[in-house]
Amino acid sequence: MTLSEHYDVPAQEWPFAPGERNVPIYIREPQAGISPTTGLMIVLHGWGGDYVSDSMMTWIDYYPDAFDVVAVSVQYLQSTKQWWPAERKVPYDHGYLQAIDAIRALGFVRERLREAGAAYDDARLFIMGGSGGGNITQMSAKFAPHTFAVAVDCCGMPGMIDAIAYGTGEGTTLNAAWSRDPQSPSYLAPHAQRIRDFGDLEHCRLLAQMAPDLKLVIIHGLADTLCPVVPKIRQFANMIEAGMGVEAHFLSESDVDGVSVTAPDHGIGPMQLATDRFAGMYIRPESPLARRRSGPTDFDLRSDVVYPVEGGRYVISYDGPPTVRFEGE
Repeated sequence: MTLSEHYDVPAQEWPFAPGERNVPIYIREPQAGISPTTGLMIVLHGWGGDYVSDSMMTWIDYYPDAFDVVAVSVQYLQSTKQWWPAERKVPYDHGYLQAIDAIRALGFVRERLREAGAAYDDARLFIMGGSGGGNITQMSAKFAPHTFAVAVDCCGMPGMIDAIAYGTGEGTTLNAAWSRDPQSPSYLAPHAQRIRDFGDLEHCRLLAQMAPDLKLVIIHGLADTLCPVVPKIRQFANMIEAGMGVEAHFLSESDVDGVSVTAPDHGIGPMQLATDRFAGMYIRPESPLARRRSGPTDFDLRSDVVYPVEGGRYVISYDGPPTVRFEGE
């Protein structure tokens, strides 16, 4: 193997627990080894999941050889079941610092490969996730618009809609435990909710301008009762209107093949097979539709990515390890 299986990646400080923070990652290389055609693929578990769980290992076992990639599983902020109950003391991050964790993991692995002198295809950078990992995938593409060739969102949350932010129950049982009280430490400012909406039309237009190479694939069951499909369809419509390179597969009974899709609900089936079925033609290097990034990554550009919001703007900085911050007017 060229790389170790396990690393700890330095992460951006989390305001709810100030101090140093590290994110564990697990790496799996193709059995044939890393070659000049090998890409990198960030793989993200769902809300309350674990980066080396049995379900994640099923994905990690599949992707490296199927897609000729180094698979990188990320134990992003608030992983594991302790962050699932709504009674927890702090709200769920919902794709904000979690996306920076995923992006930093990618940058970290790129650096280790270069230190090792490994020849790989840096234009083949991919990211996928299921459920909460699908949400983080979308946010990672938003925060690193010049970096990924393909991003695959399997059944991810439709942004942090009110029903999820406050646990009000409209179409979902998810509860991120944020507060409407401006005096609460868990207060969700309108701008903080907006930056987490990867279907925001103005932001999608900016992303379309910055990311002409990005192919975004959404896979979502029409019978999903955990991550509501109707607001996800609205997000998809905004992406299309904005000119993004996106396609969506909203699954019905007619898509059930008993292999890659077993039901059009939240679980859909083996997500590694669904990813291959609906996005594999863009990821497999031998495919005539294979996607590669044409320009430098955000890491290489070392410039800011900016999204305006009410009362200021969000800045994702690449002048050093990636960070995200809100700047008020």
